[in-house]
Amino acid sequence: MPVKAVTFSVQQGSDGHRIAQLVGQKLGFAYYDNEIVSEAASIAGVSPETVAAAERWPTFIERMLERLAMTTVVSEGVMPAPPSTSPSNMMMTSADYRAIVEQVMSNLAERGSCVIVGHAGQAVLQNTRAVFKVLVSGSPERRAKRIAEEQGLSEKDAAATIKNSDHQRIDFFKHIYNIDWLDSSHYDITLNTDDIDVETAVSMVMTGIEATV
Repeated sequence: MPVKAVTFSVQQGSDGHRIAQLVGQKLGFAYYDNEIVSEAASIAGVSPETVAAAERWPTFIERMLERLAMTTVVSEGVMPAPPSTSPSNMMMTSADYRAIVEQVMSNLAERGSCVIVGHAGQAVLQNTRAVFKVLVSGSPERRAKRIAEEQGLSEKDAAATIKNSDHQRIDFFKHIYNIDWLDSSHYDITLNTDDIDVETAVSMVMTGIEATV
């Protein structure tokens, strides 16, 4: 079956977003990244920032505050405990927001002709037919160098940014989906962009996609 959707999981500073955009252009597929959060936020009736916050593993204090808020609201009779499937409730948890994001991605994959970047697409759509899953990674040193050049940061700050980003994603996938984010078995192709340019990476992804037809 021809590929209907392509997911990209991208380490910060790996040029993965640019690679995904070019793959989408070559395939004639629509590109989705922040648009997924915006759509989920619209459905939930909250800000995109609220939904985006649900796409990381919260700190212990954040988890406790969320539980306390839910317990207080329910126990005081302000409102009944809301079912997690209803986006119209006044009080929703991070899991509720993630469920909406997952449904948005599932709908996109079902319609087809889309490139989905981030949002745990490789995990959410792991059992969906005709989805080609890509990981774009690289060494912390090379990725930090790119970030420093692109954002005008010092090498020290760029390295800290990379480390924090990787740590958050690893924790998120471990606790939410019980998988190793960087485990190649979750992808159809993995690319290390330390020593290959964007055009070569795009060519490799396209070859992989064409080989699945």
